[in-house]
Amino acid sequence: MFEPHQGNVTLIHSFDEAWGFLRRKGEIPLQTDIGTPFTAKAGITRDGRYVIRYFQHGKEYGRSYECCWGRYYNCNRTRVGMYSKALDEAISHLL
Repeated sequence: MFEPHQGNVTLIHSFDEAWGFLRRKGEIPLQTDIGTPFTAKAGITRDGRYVIRYFQHGKEYGRSYECCWGRYYNCNRTRVGMYSKALDEAISHLL
C-alpha cells in the first residue's frame, strides 16, 4: 500500500510558481514522459487552499496541493508525480 506523499519527483519550480503560471495561462494541454495527454488547471478549494488539478479526457485524475508538490503520490495516495513533472518542464519552456 502506498503512503500519502510517498516518493520524490525533482522539480525546478515551486508550487506557487506553478499555480501562478496556470492561473495566468488558464488550462493548458500537456503530455507525460510516456506520452499520456492531460491538462493542468489552477484552482482554489472550498476551504481556500490552492490546488493544481490534472485531467484526462475531461475527468479529474489527480490533484496537487502545496504539500504534495515534488512528491510522486499526493495526500490521497493518487499518482501525480508524472503530471507535476510535465507541468514543471512546460513552465521552463513557456516562460
